[in-house]
Amino acid sequence: MKTKRFIKIILISGLMLAPLLMGGCQKKCPKPADNIAGTSEFRADCPTADDVTDSNTKKNWIFYFVYDNVDAFREQIQAFQSQFPNIRVRTKKFVDLKEYEDLVVNEIAEGEGPDVFMIHNSWITKHQKKLLPMPLDAPIVTPPDVFRQTFFQAAANDLIIDESIYGMPLAMDNLALYYNKQYFADLIATTDEPAKLWEEIAEQVFQLTSRNNSPERFALSGIAMGRGDNLNTAVDLLYTLFLQYGVGFYDEKEESATFANRAQNPADTLAEPAVEALKWFTSFALPSYKYYSWNKNLTGYAPDQAEVNPFVRGKVAMIAGYPYLYQNLVQAIQNEQKTGGDHIDIEDIGIAPMPQLVTPTESTRRDTLASYFPLVVARTTNMPKEAWTFVQYLTTADALQTYHKKTNRPTPRKDMVTEQQTEPLFGVFAYQAPFAKSLKIYDAEKYDLIFREAIQSVVESRASLKQALQTAQTQVTCVIRKQKKLIETDEDCGI
Repeated sequence: MKTKRFIKIILISGLMLAPLLMGGCQKKCPKPADNIAGTSEFRADCPTADDVTDSNTKKNWIFYFVYDNVDAFREQIQAFQSQFPNIRVRTKKFVDLKEYEDLVVNEIAEGEGPDVFMIHNSWITKHQKKLLPMPLDAPIVTPPDVFRQTFFQAAANDLIIDESIYGMPLAMDNLALYYNKQYFADLIATTDEPAKLWEEIAEQVFQLTSRNNSPERFALSGIAMGRGDNLNTAVDLLYTLFLQYGVGFYDEKEESATFANRAQNPADTLAEPAVEALKWFTSFALPSYKYYSWNKNLTGYAPDQAEVNPFVRGKVAMIAGYPYLYQNLVQAIQNEQKTGGDHIDIEDIGIAPMPQLVTPTESTRRDTLASYFPLVVARTTNMPKEAWTFVQYLTTADALQTYHKKTNRPTPRKDMVTEQQTEPLFGVFAYQAPFAKSLKIYDAEKYDLIFREAIQSVVESRASLKQALQTAQTQVTCVIRKQKKLIETDEDCGI
């Protein structure tokens, strides 16, 4: 078994794990039986039930993760601990990303917090100084070339910085289209699934969309796309179009944003690719277009759920989403079933690849957005070698196979993708994993605000496409220069 071979190599390498004496608990610590590693109630400064008998022989470290259930890691952690009985891995789950990012940053700044944690790939640039790259004297060192041969390109671009490895991926989540299979079967004469090209998607949207005099103005919307104020995936979809249109985002030194500029390369077919991308995105929310299908009223029934609620109620035929969206939809449908609300059937949920601008025969390029949570090691850990051993263990093929079975997230490893591509529902994400790409982001939260405002300024006729992008470019440039300390850090950048 690959996992056992991996552990054996580590053991032979001479990794010595010295015991760590546990300090006393605060007065308010819960009973050990109530402080079980693997629960959200875990207190890092209090002993677990297992620690009561072996607090002087075990070396404890902390693993933070987001969204996944503890069960996604239980088998792997137990197997790791069975090989290293003097290690105790404590876990804590988070579901609020903003709260999670702030907590981790603050804890690391104070010399505390997790040893190993998940970080979104778009946070890497912003928080690089808080991360410990793989030590060259680790028991097992993965050379950058081996990393590139093992994992998909998006992971290599995000996680290898100056030929040092800053993290390892658990999955390669990417953006796809969720659609209502029944609507396509009933209303589209030529096919039962979304088209492969955006131009054909627009025609399908026109055929699917039905307007009426209801408060929502649509009996059925073809696609949830075009606005920045009521779509969870608005900016992700715009980033995807930026990738597909070949938008150049920064100058060579990455000190200024350039996406609003005219293309300088004579080979570029579009003079202003970002303008074309924003035009295409917003056209689905503008009544002047034939395939207009999305407005603010469609999410009025449950604004906090954005496009998810209209899809579940059967008011929209297509929405964009990542692998985890499926379980969210199932849960939302089950909630509607309990309360007697309108809902589609779970069996009617389909998943299709992200549409492209041109066919593969016309271009070898295919693009969708990669959005995933790699494992990283905190710079403040006092067990760097052991922590990196754990990270590498969780990203072996055997461990990732277990993770995939629990989460349905697509593998980041090239040697595992072929089998997953054949899966009937989630195979789409494995199919797209090899060509999923990411944009280098200096501050994900601020970028999100900037581009949502750019979208809305166009939809609400407050700015032209060019003006909206120029404003966004100025703001992004300001964010970059703040991050690089080229300007005063108290500058608000007009956001």
